[in-house]
Amino acid sequence: MGTSYARDDLANSKLLDDAQVKVSITNDETGETKFLDPIILENNLKVRSFESDNESEVFGYDVFIPIENQNSLNITPYDIGGGSTTESGITARLYAEYNLRSNNTEIKLNKVYGGWTTSHQMYGLSNRTVNAHSGSALGTSLPTKKPTSNSFNYTTGFGWNMFGGGDGSPRAWSSVKVSVTGMTSTSTVKLDITFPNK
Repeated sequence: MGTSYARDDLANSKLLDDAQVKVSITNDETGETKFLDPIILENNLKVRSFESDNESEVFGYDVFIPIENQNSLNITPYDIGGGSTTESGITARLYAEYNLRSNNTEIKLNKVYGGWTTSHQMYGLSNRTVNAHSGSALGTSLPTKKPTSNSFNYTTGFGWNMFGGGDGSPRAWSSVKVSVTGMTSTSTVKLDITFPNK
C-alpha cells in the first residue's frame, strides 16, 4: 500500500485522469472548491490484489492532504522530491473490492472500506459520508452511509451487472468535514475513485 500526496497546482493534471482518482477540498464558508492532483510515489499508491478464495480484486488509494500551517486550511504544493516528513494534514483512504467475469463485461461490487486519519489532534473530523455504485445506469447504488468513526467497512450485497464505461463506470467516493481547534471555518475533503483499471 502506498501513499499519495495531494497538491493544488495543475502542472500534473494528467495524473488525475490516469490514476482514476479525484481529490477536492471545499471551503464550507465560501463554497470555493479546489481540485487537487495526487502525486504517485515510487512504490505506487494503487493496490490491485487477487485473493485466492474468490479472485476478488481490490482497488484503492491513500491520499495525504497537507495543511499549510496550524492556522490555515489552505493546501500547499508538495514536491515529491522534497518536503518535510512532519507535514500536517489528513489522510483519506478509500478502497473497493469487486469481482469481474464474462471477459470483464460484468462486475459485482462486494465491499467499500477506508477511513481518515489526522497528523495532529488539533484537527477535528465530522460529517463523514461514503457512497458507491457498481455502475450509474446498469448497476446498483449503496445508500449514503454516515460513519460515526474515522474508519468504515461496508458490504454491499450487490449482484452482478453489466460493466458500464465512461461516466457510468463503477465509483466510490467519501467526504469528511475538517475543522481546526480555535478556528470557526471548516473545509470538506472529498475522495472519488473510479474502478476497475481495464
